[in-house]
Amino acid sequence: MKSLCVYLLFVLCLKFVNLQGIGSGTNGNLRLCIVEGRGSYKRGVKFCPVLDEKNSGVECVLGTDRLDCLRRIGKGTVDFGVFSPEDLVAAQWANIDVLVTNELRDRHRPFERSVVAVVNRRIIPDTTSSLRAVLQNTTLCHPGVGIDDLRPLSDTLSGYLESLVITRSCEPSLSLSENRIKAVAQFFNKACKAGPWVPDPVRDAELKLRYPSLCAACTSVACSRADRYWGDSGALACLADGAGDALWAVRDDVAAYFGINGRMNAVSPDPFVYLCRDGTFQPVSNNTDPCVWLQRPWPVVIAKRKAAEAVNTLVSSLTDTVLTSRDWQGALAALLELRKPATSVPTKAPLDHLASAMGFREAYSQSGCDPPRHITLCTTSTLENNKCEWLSEAAAVYGVTPPVQCTMLNSIESCLAAVRDGRADVAVTTDLIPGMRDYNLEPILYEATPIVEKMNTVVAYVTKASKISKMADLRGKKAAFPRFDSTSWHSVMNYLKKKEDNCDNTINYFSEICAPGIEKFNVSKDTIDKFTRNCYKNGENVLDGELLALRSLVEGKSDVAFISMGTFKMYQANLIFDAWASKHIDLVPVCPEENTKYCFISWSNVGHVFAAKNLTEMRRHEIINVFTKLDQLFGKQQPFHSAMFSMYGAYNHKLDILFHNNTKNLATIDMLKIHPYDTIPLNFERNIENGTIDSCQLSDILKGAAIRAVSSLVVFITSLVAYYISS
Repeated sequence: MKSLCVYLLFVLCLKFVNLQGIGSGTNGNLRLCIVEGRGSYKRGVKFCPVLDEKNSGVECVLGTDRLDCLRRIGKGTVDFGVFSPEDLVAAQWANIDVLVTNELRDRHRPFERSVVAVVNRRIIPDTTSSLRAVLQNTTLCHPGVGIDDLRPLSDTLSGYLESLVITRSCEPSLSLSENRIKAVAQFFNKACKAGPWVPDPVRDAELKLRYPSLCAACTSVACSRADRYWGDSGALACLADGAGDALWAVRDDVAAYFGINGRMNAVSPDPFVYLCRDGTFQPVSNNTDPCVWLQRPWPVVIAKRKAAEAVNTLVSSLTDTVLTSRDWQGALAALLELRKPATSVPTKAPLDHLASAMGFREAYSQSGCDPPRHITLCTTSTLENNKCEWLSEAAAVYGVTPPVQCTMLNSIESCLAAVRDGRADVAVTTDLIPGMRDYNLEPILYEATPIVEKMNTVVAYVTKASKISKMADLRGKKAAFPRFDSTSWHSVMNYLKKKEDNCDNTINYFSEICAPGIEKFNVSKDTIDKFTRNCYKNGENVLDGELLALRSLVEGKSDVAFISMGTFKMYQANLIFDAWASKHIDLVPVCPEENTKYCFISWSNVGHVFAAKNLTEMRRHEIINVFTKLDQLFGKQQPFHSAMFSMYGAYNHKLDILFHNNTKNLATIDMLKIHPYDTIPLNFERNIENGTIDSCQLSDILKGAAIRAVSSLVVFITSLVAYYISS
């Protein structure tokens, strides 16, 4: 009889959920936003159809990342989702009106992790002392900092723990990262802080040479991830071996290591004590409830305010009996990644929910150095700027310093000028040459991908029927370029210049050229006509782009189109939906004799992060550190779980916003020295020699064509051909 009552109550709850009608989906269904992991297992593909088939009253929406789901809930287009406690901080900072409805607990305890301090009894003072007095000049066993929330200590949480005992260093001549490292090195006598301190390996090595005391307690001078004392268990081994005096660690790890949870053959806890935040001590032996320094809450379900009650009822109805069922309840539990029934909590705003966790909110409200520093990223559209703002929020949550700020101007040219003039720090663009030549900037980082087809390649494509088989056959043919002054234009002109005797022969190699964009330069109407008469136009406006260069070849207006492999692949796969692309023409590449393997005339990275040339070394390190850290956190280096934010993912259903979707990672120019990049010939960036402009002048090539007065600021207005490419 009791079982029947429970069943009837369960059915009534489900009926309430299905009929409540306040969700944002069809007929008022509740819409769940999920993020697919990057591994092979796809929850959405497997379980979302079950929700539809079983008339569950719940619909799936796939989000790009967790903050994408958060934005959707804020806009009211979805109703609920699962989030980390760090996401709640971002939600509050972004003023998104959501409520916490349930916690997803794997164990019967109020917090997922509790961080404790464990010290060797030998450093216990004879009299009551402050934390600072107890720990100063001792040896620290540091677990290293994780790049995501799967590790116990993020940069933010680790920095918070340090701030409780160490005075902040704010030397203006040092980067913020080095200031923090220096402060730790000055406070402790020595330490083992194995693993990378900053993402750039060159800079990391420099810092470890500068502050050797932070590696002095390690088992090897390399102070790397391979060290015996690296990581969570490594730090405990450091303490147990007597190499160090103190550490911060997760309570569960300490209990397991010292056998407090009943583990056999554990290390004896007798020489060690818990150090409390008030300076007192507690024994490690048989202590199942020690004093803690920091608590990290459980993942939670959050919902928009209007649907919070219905979501709480729905999630709370997923009891043990249905978690693994083959019905829609089991599918929903799998989508929420429930291992045990969710815990219903009083519905609260994010920061109110986090308030009960010791130190967690405080960790995200630490003050910085004065005057504050920041890195300003220049954007060129509202969409780019919005993505930048969310990247900034995500970075702040994970303690990336200096913080990223965003500013929006109306064009990439305006952004490059802003970086040149010091009104912004960085701008991201595809083309190298305008940034280096016209604005005296340099690429400080590159958007790299090891997949050749996804690189920024320049290939000469012709119709198979033309019988053109080698580059020399292109002489006297009609050529179409995506844009004048582009990587494609410079690659071809420089390639030909190496083959020709002089500038006249280079520019007259083709019988006719379509190079849209020359009309934007201060040249004569005759010059503009010469290079645009065979281009596509909308009224008086000359149209540009790879698709139009390809269209010119397909429709027979040109004999050769200099476009990327990616554009060709789209045409080949029928992924271009314009009417002209429905006409199937067999196209083939013309391979340079120097590159018969890949067939491109040049390759370059898909994007470049530009900064001023006159940066101080400190500022250069700071910018590189921030963006490579962002790449580690929010790029494609976390394959097995859903990231908070996707730097290279779609944003509001649009691709290539701020950064390119094909980007694998951000890297310095040193990437060109390592595999596979060092084996791929004809790299455009490697062969640009200090921004030297080719000696061919516009007046030389056009043989006296009328040229109007030009600005000395834009050097290329007087130069038709590209940078010198060294062999």
